[in-house]
Amino acid sequence: MRRKMRQMSACICTAAMAISLAACGSTGSDGGKIEETSKQTDNTDTVKDDTADVIFTNGLVYTEDEAQPWAEAFAVKDNEFIYVGKADTDELKALTGENTKIIDLEGKMVTPSLIDAHTHPATVSMTAWCAEIWEDSIEDYERVIAEYCAEHSKEDEPYIYFKCYPSDLFGTEGPKKEILDAIEPDRPIMISDFSDHAAWVNTKWLETYGAYDMDPDDPRLECFVRTPDGDFQGWITELGFTEHMDDFYERLGWRPPIDCTVEVMSLLTNDLKSWGVTGVFDGYLEQEMQIESIHKMDEEGTLNMYYDMSVMLSDYSELDETLDYIKELNDKYGSDYVTMDTLKIFYDGTNELGTSALVDGTLQKPDYHGELFMNAEETKDTIKKANEKGVDVHFHLVGDLAFRMICDAVEELQKEDGPLDIQVEMCHCEYINPADRKRPAELGIIINWTPHWTGGYFGEAARTYLGDERFDDMYQFNPTIDAGGIVTFGSDVYSWDEEYRANPYFGMQTAMTRIDIDTPLESNGGVRKPEEGKLSLENLLKGYTINAAKQLRIDDRTGSIETGKRANFNIYTENLFEVDPFEFMDVMPESVVFEGNVISGKEIG
Repeated sequence: MRRKMRQMSACICTAAMAISLAACGSTGSDGGKIEETSKQTDNTDTVKDDTADVIFTNGLVYTEDEAQPWAEAFAVKDNEFIYVGKADTDELKALTGENTKIIDLEGKMVTPSLIDAHTHPATVSMTAWCAEIWEDSIEDYERVIAEYCAEHSKEDEPYIYFKCYPSDLFGTEGPKKEILDAIEPDRPIMISDFSDHAAWVNTKWLETYGAYDMDPDDPRLECFVRTPDGDFQGWITELGFTEHMDDFYERLGWRPPIDCTVEVMSLLTNDLKSWGVTGVFDGYLEQEMQIESIHKMDEEGTLNMYYDMSVMLSDYSELDETLDYIKELNDKYGSDYVTMDTLKIFYDGTNELGTSALVDGTLQKPDYHGELFMNAEETKDTIKKANEKGVDVHFHLVGDLAFRMICDAVEELQKEDGPLDIQVEMCHCEYINPADRKRPAELGIIINWTPHWTGGYFGEAARTYLGDERFDDMYQFNPTIDAGGIVTFGSDVYSWDEEYRANPYFGMQTAMTRIDIDTPLESNGGVRKPEEGKLSLENLLKGYTINAAKQLRIDDRTGSIETGKRANFNIYTENLFEVDPFEFMDVMPESVVFEGNVISGKEIG
């Protein structure tokens, strides 16, 4: 079983514990400011008070401002930074009034608030009801599943959903439904694989889904593997089926607790805020209630973060409709804190299943170049139409062919039409061909990586299809960073059993050491090759702050500690640059401040 190391934080009632740092005003997540109290002269003329509400001094302030990377002090007024710099200056003294509160940081470190630039708060919380399973052999899975079925009656649990099995547990042949049928023939069972891109199901699940009643050429069945005689094997190799689960539950006559209420949406976001994360890019919309709940939290002033969301494109034929839907949702729910402005595309498969798009094909089949969601012309057209609509595009991809095709499409469009107005983002990019690693910097493409994957999280399964040379050259982002490319970081947690890995400090430790504390590789002493792929703390902090703010298009207000930006910052008792990389996962901010209010941790002053 994977060892759980969740740093569980108590659910934070942010509205109750928010403590204004401003003496004269505060800003809530609805963007409205409490009216400022003005000083009056004897002649009742209003005199503007330019002094600071709060001044923080004697700190180790890591600003993410290239013009001034470090500072000793900063001043806040109306929940914005009005001064950042040295502590003993005439400018700072001039900002000190009789009502100014002075906070001595006593040498503590301050950074901008962090941003998780790719995660799935809804999906994670929607799987909190699922059973967790992780065994070492097929026989162990049979035993554990049988025990679970015996302990949970069909009346109490008419549908059993486990997470998860290793992607390479069944080799390249994949799982078969007969194993599950022998254990439980009368109620549907699904077990997702570790990548969350494939699933193992029994016959009853297929019947409830309606697979046997569909036309064999129905596109909903494209990812359902068949046996040589045309029957369903019980192996589903991609996520398309999830769009039709509402029909599945209706036929079943039962629905799990998966509605994205405010309570459900708060499960992960509360933990994120306790870790100092006050900005999120949500990987894709599961249901409209998801954005409804975020919108409600925003209106009530309890969101206390910037929340950007995307909508998945299910089929190229639905491109225009999906782009219009994104604009409709943004018009309905968008605010200064909530944005719906991105099209999400699952562009290729996975390395663990041998379906990623590879320039040189798989090790077994050099002529097989993987699975692609769309061809080159469709890719180019998608980006072009999204640009016309003002919708950013976020591609999920892992293989070097997928990476190259998107770079090619962007380059061709730029030559034909000039610079794009939108952002093109590529997330994961697990194997980038060495010839293409500098292209994102040249083309203005943003790369998003998942640091906690850097060690051995996915095991050795990809080696089967990539071979040693490519496997040992994965997860290389320093060449892109060194070339001037924008690289951002996110957790991409997708289920409740891995929720603890959304802790950004866990991800940073893994990226700095290339060792996964939970699931280290068996080879090379647990260190993932190449060791020069280790990311520096400097680049990690940049990717979690100012670069991520650029991806979310909020760098005009957050991502760095600069004059004119909002007072979003974390306070740490230790200098992060002096923490042992192998102990970094234990870092925790002492106080988390969002727009001048402490939303988690210790009160200030």
